[in-house]
Amino acid sequence: MKREFLIEEQKDLYIYLQTKSLASKLYKYENRDSYVYEFEKYTYVLERYEEFNKLVLIGKKNMVLNDIIGNLKEITNDIRYTKEYLALFGNPKNYEFDEKEIFKKCDNDELEELNLFLKNGMNSAKVFRVILYKLNKNFTLKYEQYTKLEIKYIVLEKIHKKIMEVLKYSKNIFDQQIIDKITEDFENLHLLLDNREIFEKYTLNFQIFIHEESFYNKDDANKPIYFFKNRANLFRLAEDKNEKFNK
Repeated sequence: MKREFLIEEQKDLYIYLQTKSLASKLYKYENRDSYVYEFEKYTYVLERYEEFNKLVLIGKKNMVLNDIIGNLKEITNDIRYTKEYLALFGNPKNYEFDEKEIFKKCDNDELEELNLFLKNGMNSAKVFRVILYKLNKNFTLKYEQYTKLEIKYIVLEKIHKKIMEVLKYSKNIFDQQIIDKITEDFENLHLLLDNREIFEKYTLNFQIFIHEESFYNKDDANKPIYFFKNRANLFRLAEDKNEKFNK
């Protein structure tokens, strides 16, 4: 049996491995150093990469873990820490983000200054959610400005077209029915402008959709955005003069 753990606090772990192991040996590889610690019935391999460390346990199934090991974060089934993903995207900490923090920034009038630094390893559903959230926030602000005759129609129309295209791309990421419903509510810009109730219905449905993870298409939603075939077009749609993207 093989289990893997992410190492963050190292001191107690190093003391345990060095003082309790029966033997140890260092193996040097191109991308990491591996320290092998032999115990009577199991083996630990401490792998030191440039940006993070992990511990590999090789032993019997369901063995009881030492408290120090038991407090580590297990990453055995976390695909982000496989050799393939590490080679493609690097340390997950360098591209992980909390989409809810982006939502807060959009809601706190930080829209104009908000930069989305999108990276290839990011979760596809999260990327779509922050792009749609920011575009929609911008659209609702511009909608109100247009009704007050503060901006030209073409400004609102441009954002509307972007959202429509992102919704089209998102059909493999989210449940088809919810995307069809959001699109149906949103696709006729003239109707949104002529009927306030329709606009308010769209904004309500959008808020329910964007915050509800049960609408994910699990097969594609959790894949890195790198594997989304229209990634370049998606990033282009999200981009404006204030945004930068890592393509």
